Amino acid sequence: MADAYKNAHNALRAERGPASLHQCVWCWGDAAHWAYDHNDPNEQMDGRRRFSTDTAHYRPMCARCHRTYDRLHRENAGPDRTEREFFKARMRYPRESLEAMAERRAAYVHTYVNGKRRTAPLTLVQTTIQRVMT
Repeated sequence: MADAYKNAHNALRAERGPASLHQCVWCWGDAAHWAYDHNDPNEQMDGRRRFSTDTAHYRPMCARCHRTYDRLHRENAGPDRTEREFFKARMRYPRESLEAMAERRAAYVHTYVNGKRRTAPLTLVQTTIQRVMT
């Protein structure tokens, strides 16, 4: 079943791109993970991990909000506590800082060169490809 979990996340990245290209739905910061919303009636289990094969049940979140969100779900926290945590997360980044975050956000591409993983901004990769193709 481990392959099903991995395949679900690969399909999610193929359809919606990496989470790092999105904002966290809780705190508006830079997202790092795709977080499962635990609302799929056809929920799958892989050991302790719950996941969905439906990509509509995932939200981009930063690591901190993702941990908090999953902890609240594990503890069966009520809507009042979840809402309180949500607003605490929103206070982490004032709305004025969102524009600065959007300016520094860049798409990164991971490639493998000589067996080592390399990361480069998408614009650099595109110009390099254009230069090689001409």
